[in-house]
Amino acid sequence: MAVSFQFPNDMCSGGMGSGGRWDYWRPFSRDIVELGVVCGQDVSLPVHFHEEDQLTFVLSGRRRFLIKDRLFDAAPGEGVRIPAGTPHSSLSEPADVFCINIYTSPGACNAAALFAGMALLWRRQGSIGWPDLAAMIENHRQNHRCGDGMPPQRVETMPPSWETVGEGARLAGMSREGFSRSFRKQHGVPPQLFRLSERLNEARRLLRAGEPVAAVAAEAGFSDQSHLGRCFRRAFGVTPGRYRRNLPPAP
Repeated sequence: MAVSFQFPNDMCSGGMGSGGRWDYWRPFSRDIVELGVVCGQDVSLPVHFHEEDQLTFVLSGRRRFLIKDRLFDAAPGEGVRIPAGTPHSSLSEPADVFCINIYTSPGACNAAALFAGMALLWRRQGSIGWPDLAAMIENHRQNHRCGDGMPPQRVETMPPSWETVGEGARLAGMSREGFSRSFRKQHGVPPQLFRLSERLNEARRLLRAGEPVAAVAAEAGFSDQSHLGRCFRRAFGVTPGRYRRNLPPAP
């Protein structure tokens, strides 16, 4: 059965390939921060986290995530919810993958009910259109965190003065080594990676608002535009320029 997902502007038609192709789009919806579609085999991403809940639904192939050293495996018609602030990585797959990532405000959507509705629609017609997805997300909005997938976890934002491991250790009254061990035990990632993920999330927010890439690099704390580009593509599978083009600012 051929499977597909149609963006309103036909940005991604669901074509496969041995590499990984990522596309992001920002719908004009109060319930969705952004959508992502990935297809191909090289869908691995290093450890990172988002400010939003990530709801991944697989249309074909399978996706595997490492979350807190635990493997989550989603087959066609299944989904995985990764709560906001939860460090995770994804693995490459031996066969083509096609899946949708839905990013929502923390706890905004009943992921279990949404995945069940998407699976039913997928089995019935082999495709999911934007109007159907928007209606399902609207129907499954909630005001508390979901109980499915990973348990709720929110990584607290570090104070603005905390920029280096040495500064963090000094503020905590600890050695660098002790601070790094304690931080990793509490947050699941080393402090340097945590700060990088925070800066990348800030870059995403600024790009979604339509800020120029060079200005975003400076404001988010990267040494230059090339530095932002390398880190951004490694974490999200797409360059900042392409991400910005596919995400027109909300009216």
